[in-house]
Amino acid sequence: MQLSRRRGRRRRETALPYTIEHMDLLRTRFASPGPVYCPACGGAFTLGPARRRGNEIARRVVCLGCGRAAVVPNSRAARIILIDQNAAVREQMAVMLAGAGHEVIEAGDASVGLAAYETVPADVVFLDVLGAGRLDPTDFLRRLRRRYPDARVVAMAGRPTYSGVDQLAIMQGLGAIRTLRMPVTRDKILQTVEEARP
Repeated sequence: MQLSRRRGRRRRETALPYTIEHMDLLRTRFASPGPVYCPACGGAFTLGPARRRGNEIARRVVCLGCGRAAVVPNSRAARIILIDQNAAVREQMAVMLAGAGHEVIEAGDASVGLAAYETVPADVVFLDVLGAGRLDPTDFLRRLRRRYPDARVVAMAGRPTYSGVDQLAIMQGLGAIRTLRMPVTRDKILQTVEEARP
């Protein structure tokens, strides 16, 4: 950011525009499954939240390599926050989701996931309901739904315990829109993203 001489106001530097050919390529790539790369430099993108523009839903995308930005119609790519205390499970799911072209933000604790959501809201949040941490998963879901009623959370858990309490049912009662009993296949995870996203 630069400081403008007039009245000390800050102004943003305008990102370099894409050419018409690049924009056509971007729209095509974002409309189809798989990873999307910048047509100008080959870099990866960060996705802004999906927003309504007239009759369509669009999102702002920014290349991490060259800094070019564009607004594209809502794409098959989604911004996903993945909250799981188990690093191996988190990494495996992140690889599956990123391989399908989604942007994945990983968090080992629900409090970190909440901070990430507050920075830039995600399309879908995957939450391990049995993970301990500084913020209990049920408290996370309550706080998130209170501040962001439209937040779309998928609750995940391993095999059920025989204590008589089904944590997935509790999370569904608190507003989770989908539940997953782990382990699940890659196809099931990707299908869940499609069903859960706005």
